[in-house]
Amino acid sequence: MARGTLIALAILFGFLSGNPATAADLAEFNELQAVIDSAQVLEVGVFAPKTWEKGIKKFAEAQQAVDQGKNQKTLNQKVSESREFVESAIKATEVCKLSLQEYLDPRDRARTAQAPTLVPELYAKAEDQFMKATEKVESGDVKNGLKEAEKARPLFDTAEIEAIRTNVLGAADRLIERAIADEADKFALSTLDKARTARQKADAIITNDRYNRDDAVDEAMRAEYQARHASNIAQSVRSLNRNDQAWEKLMLIYEIQMNRVGEAIGAEFLPFDEGALAAADTLINYVKGLQAQNDACQKQSAEQTEHLTKALRQTAFQLGVAPSDESPAELADMVDKRVTEMLSENKQLAQQIESGREELSVLTAQNKEISGELSTRLDREKKFKAAKALFNPSEGEVLFNASNDIVMRLSGLSFDVGKSDIQDEHTALLGKVKQAIEMFPDAQYVVEGHTDASGDPKANLTLSEKRAYSVMQYLRQSMLIPADKIQSMGYGADRPVASNQTRDGRAKNRRIDILIMQ
Repeated sequence: MARGTLIALAILFGFLSGNPATAADLAEFNELQAVIDSAQVLEVGVFAPKTWEKGIKKFAEAQQAVDQGKNQKTLNQKVSESREFVESAIKATEVCKLSLQEYLDPRDRARTAQAPTLVPELYAKAEDQFMKATEKVESGDVKNGLKEAEKARPLFDTAEIEAIRTNVLGAADRLIERAIADEADKFALSTLDKARTARQKADAIITNDRYNRDDAVDEAMRAEYQARHASNIAQSVRSLNRNDQAWEKLMLIYEIQMNRVGEAIGAEFLPFDEGALAAADTLINYVKGLQAQNDACQKQSAEQTEHLTKALRQTAFQLGVAPSDESPAELADMVDKRVTEMLSENKQLAQQIESGREELSVLTAQNKEISGELSTRLDREKKFKAAKALFNPSEGEVLFNASNDIVMRLSGLSFDVGKSDIQDEHTALLGKVKQAIEMFPDAQYVVEGHTDASGDPKANLTLSEKRAYSVMQYLRQSMLIPADKIQSMGYGADRPVASNQTRDGRAKNRRIDILIMQ
C-alpha cells in the first residue's frame, strides 16, 4: 500500500471514535468526511502526499475538537483548514496525473495483475520509487519528477510479470517442491522431470508473452498433474523399500483397480493369470468394441441427420425459404419461423376477410338504404308530376318549398270579401286537391291561409285562419282524414309570394297553400 495512503488510514482509524456532537454542529465535518472519502478513491495520498498529509492532520485535529466538545468556531476553523488542504491535494492530484500520464499505465497493469498481493515486496519497491516522482511534481519540480517516474517503470513491469508468473505457476511450484520433499527426485525422477519441463514451458510462454495466459495455464496444469503424479509414485516406492512384501500388495492394488474397470464392462475377473498384458488386452478390446458401436451410431445418426436435412430443405423450399448450408437445427428454426409467419399472415388475412365482410355488409345496407331512398324519391317525383298535372295555371300550381315539402298553391280558390265559406263553384278544384292528397296517404297535411296586405293586419290574420280551417274541415269530412294528420294555420299577410303594390300581386298573395309533408 502507498506510504501516503497508510498515513491517511492510520490517522483516520485512530481518530474516528469519540462523543458525537449534534447533527447541526457536525454538518460541515460530515461534508469534509465525504470529500476525504472521494479523495481516497482518487489516490490523492499517492499523487499529492505532502498536501494530503497536512489535510489529514487537520482533519484529526477537527475530530479531536469534536471528541473534546470544543466550541463551534474552533471546530469550523479546523474543518475549514483541513478541507482547504484536501481540496488542494485533489487539484494537485489532477495535475500530477496529467504530468505523469505516460507512467500510469505500467502501474495500472501491475495492479491489475494483483502485484500488491502476489508480490508485495516488488510492488512496494516500485510504488516507493513512483512516489518519489509524485513528490517532485507536487513540489513543482516536474522535470526531475519525470526522471524518477522513468525509474519506476521497469520496477512496475517486473512486479507485473512476476505477479502473473506467481498467479499462473504458484500452484505448480508448490507441488513440485512437495514432490521433491517426497523424494521424487530419487524415486520418480522421470515423472518429476516431466513436471519441471511443463513448468519451464509455461514460464517461457509468460516470458515471451505475459498476456498469453491460456497457453501458459495449460502447461502449468500439466506441471501440476505430473508433480502430483511424481509425489504419488515416490510415496509408493518408498513404502516398498521399507517392506519387501509390499511388492505383491502393490501389484494386487493395481489389479484391484483394473478389476473395477472390468466389473464396469461386465467381466467378473480379468485374466491376470495370463499376465497383465492379457488383462489390458481384454479392456482394450472392449473399448474398441464400444468405439465400433459408437462409429456405427454416429454413421446412423449422420444418415438420419442427412435425411432430416433433406426433408427440412424441401419443406423450407416449399415454404418459400431459401436455405443454403444451414445445419438441421438452423433449418428447423427457419421452417418454424416461416410457419409462424404464415400462421400470422393467415390470421391477418382472416381478419381482413372478416373486416371486408363487415364492410360489405355495411355497404349492402347503405346500398339498400340508398336504393330505398332513390325508389322513394322517384316515386315521390312521379306523384309530384302527377299532382302537378292536375291543376291548370288559373287554379294553382304544385311546387317544392325550402324544406322540400310538396306545396299545392291554390291561387284559384277564392272567397268572398271578408268571408271564409267555401263556394260551390270550387268543388271541382277541391276534388283535384283530394286526388293529389290521396297520392300521399302516409303524409302529414297542413292547410295554410294567406291574405294580401290590404286592411287591418289583425283582421287579415283572423280571416286567414278561418279560411284555412274551412278548407281543412272540408277535406277531413270529405276524405275522412284523421285529426292528427291534418291541421290548419293562418298567416295573414306575413308570407307574401308577390308584391302587394299591384293588383295581380295582391291576387297571388290571397291564396290557400296545402303542404304535403313526408
